[in-house]
Amino acid sequence: MTSTIDEPATAATQGRSNWLLKSLGSKAYAGFTNRCELIETHIDDILWEPNKEIEYVHFPTSGCLSVLSVVDKTDEVEVGTVGWEGMAGLSLLHGVSRVATRCIVQIDGTVLRMSSADFARALASNAELLRQMHRYAQFWSEQSARSIACNGIHTIDQRCARWLLMTEDRVGDSMLPLSHKFLAIMLGVRRASVTVAAQTLRDAGLIDYTRARIQILDRSGLIKASCSCYGAIEASYKALLPG
Repeated sequence: MTSTIDEPATAATQGRSNWLLKSLGSKAYAGFTNRCELIETHIDDILWEPNKEIEYVHFPTSGCLSVLSVVDKTDEVEVGTVGWEGMAGLSLLHGVSRVATRCIVQIDGTVLRMSSADFARALASNAELLRQMHRYAQFWSEQSARSIACNGIHTIDQRCARWLLMTEDRVGDSMLPLSHKFLAIMLGVRRASVTVAAQTLRDAGLIDYTRARIQILDRSGLIKASCSCYGAIEASYKALLPG
């Protein structure tokens, strides 16, 4: 992995607008984004390390990020996915710059990033931004709580279907550059268990996969194969931050 992500994004890789920021009024949106830097991110880039200073907040405009809980220094489990709908570095909203999680780039893309100092100043001077950040924090809390419940109640097949759907929503493409090893980390299970779940979904004609790519073939069928948590998480976001 590399911790350096300072490549400027080109016009061709800018992606879409960040939904969370676009929920601001036009004046607040322009004022905030004018102080951001648009950069490219690449799979396995590290945005912050556990208990290290978080230097930037990141608002994806394409691609996907993963926030990971690190257990016993080596084992990792995803606690949240961030795409163009949200942001990474939420602890800075609460004045906390060191957390026990790691944030990595899950799928190549672009992000708008702002230094932690500039973000603190923006929050202090922009009441609309502060309000939206608090609403997003509530969504993140609800998403995390739902994911914990899902991991304890639903089958690996259901959880795998949910996670693939959420990732497709954030990437905007049915072809996902994901390996079984990476998916095992995201779901917090053994790689062999992911292989069995993926095989089940492929046998049902819902997905296909190669060594490092998964393609969703039947989205409606995958929704049926997923648990209710997929719809609940998406509904929570739209209720808190309608766009």
